[in-house]
Amino acid sequence: MQTVICSHGFGVKADARGMFTEIEQSFPKVRFVMFDYNNFDNEGNTTVPALSNQAETLQQVIDDNPKGSILLCHSQGSLVAGMVDLSSISKVMLLAPPVNMSMERIIHKMARKPGGVIDLQGISKLPRSDGTVTHLPKDYLESLKNINPISMYAKIAATKPTIVVRSLNDEVLGLTNVNEIAYATVIDIEADHNFTGSSRKKLVGLLSSIISS
Repeated sequence: MQTVICSHGFGVKADARGMFTEIEQSFPKVRFVMFDYNNFDNEGNTTVPALSNQAETLQQVIDDNPKGSILLCHSQGSLVAGMVDLSSISKVMLLAPPVNMSMERIIHKMARKPGGVIDLQGISKLPRSDGTVTHLPKDYLESLKNINPISMYAKIAATKPTIVVRSLNDEVLGLTNVNEIAYATVIDIEADHNFTGSSRKKLVGLLSSIISS
């Protein structure tokens, strides 16, 4: 049975706001592995660990699963994939990968949010649209320094067959210039950041072609 390991994005749970579970339902004969990078309290508030800690989590999941698994990443989860050993992974799909992930960008986002708190020596707080708060410890923000996403994705694509899916109506990242990613196959989809609506079926079709090839 083919295994697909799912690497979710920033500040969400393992199912990537339901995207991974909905994709899973289209492949009853494929085993999907979902896991959390983040920690959650009883009120649903999130604490995001440093990228290096997230990479340790992903590496353990990869090591615990069969050789030849497919890695399906969304948003920031694509960055984490660029920080681990993918030698046992067969193929990679990067959904809406960010090309500019910096501490300054996150701070700017917090500053624009009513109730946002910036504390570079402690824990910064980013209010979310669902009423919860995402907590960003100092080590998370510092882990964003000197990150070059394009180089990280090119590193993945240089060693593994890699499809990059860009959402043309991305309300979170904007229109990213993923065409600079060397070696990768880039596919554009009319979609928002989370590939909702009819774009979800297109994702299923793309993943189906990867699984069957």
